[in-house]
Amino acid sequence: MLTIDEIKDISFRRGRGYRGEDVDAFIDEVILTFEQMKKEKSDLIRKMDILATRVEQYRADEETVRNALLTSQRIADQSVKEANAKAAAILSEAETKAASVQKESNALTAKQKEVYLKLKSDTVALRNELEELYKKHIQAINDLPTDAAVVREQEKLDRMYPTTPVDEPEVVESAEPEFTAEAEDVVDINEVEDTFDPVDAGTGTEFVSEDSKFSNLKFGENYDVSAE
Repeated sequence: MLTIDEIKDISFRRGRGYRGEDVDAFIDEVILTFEQMKKEKSDLIRKMDILATRVEQYRADEETVRNALLTSQRIADQSVKEANAKAAAILSEAETKAASVQKESNALTAKQKEVYLKLKSDTVALRNELEELYKKHIQAINDLPTDAAVVREQEKLDRMYPTTPVDEPEVVESAEPEFTAEAEDVVDINEVEDTFDPVDAGTGTEFVSEDSKFSNLKFGENYDVSAE
């Protein structure tokens, strides 16, 4: 088997067969390949040493691991046993409570059913009372006269007590008199207010000044027109 040094130191006789440059290039490539392979071999050897060391360590720890596994198994079995015992106790207690709750629930349900049926019975009784009351109201409404009954009663009265229509007197509207006032007939409201006595306004006495042209007029609710 050739070594890298032997490959580096190799020489060929000069001839007419191959070009020297190609041979040198090939030799360089072979050298690089061998160097890479050597490096990889060194890495593999180093990794194998590490693995071998770890295997030895694992073998040394194997007994410890086995004992730990056995201990863990015993603890796990004990934990499972205790958990099963606790679960059985909890289940028994839950079943007892469930039976008690079911009993109370049945009693409460029976009571609620009784109350519900009582309410239904009271509702039926109330409905019967309302129906009787509505029947009385409907009968009272039916006893009241209708429009047709009023018409029949009016026709009956017209037959029994015939009447003749009376013409209402025609009301003739009278023409309102037209009043004209001269400039000298205008009454000063201040003069009227000066002569107005509110005490005499409802007694029929004169409340207009004697100097006024309306001094002969009399007012009041006790004034008698026929006396003039």
